[in-house]
Amino acid sequence: MVEKGGDDYMKRMADALRSGAKMLSDTCPACGSPIFEIKGELWCLKCNKRVIKVRSDQEISTALSIYSLMNTASVLATKIEELTILLSRTVDVDEIKKISETLSTTLKTLEQTLKIQKILRRQAKE
Repeated sequence: MVEKGGDDYMKRMADALRSGAKMLSDTCPACGSPIFEIKGELWCLKCNKRVIKVRSDQEISTALSIYSLMNTASVLATKIEELTILLSRTVDVDEIKKISETLSTTLKTLEQTLKIQKILRRQAKE
């Protein structure tokens, strides 16, 4: 009996292998499924998430920081989209000013988040 979602997982594995991914002997720490190397990145196709191997406490800290920044960037991108929708619907000048200022601040925060994330990824590769 195939578990619920098992067919989808098997299809993702087959598609990945056909696309040149490598199945590694390492397993996902969350679910125990094989990890795949896809374009230089490690992925658990069952969890459908990127996997980061760490060898030291410093690497763990860096990996957690990168993960947190990825989540922060995702939330900020969603907020930018929401603010853009609000801005497009607003006709009140004062409201336009408030939304524009908030949008500007959010864009700057996203830019800083992505810069820090890029620096941490570069350090993690060294």
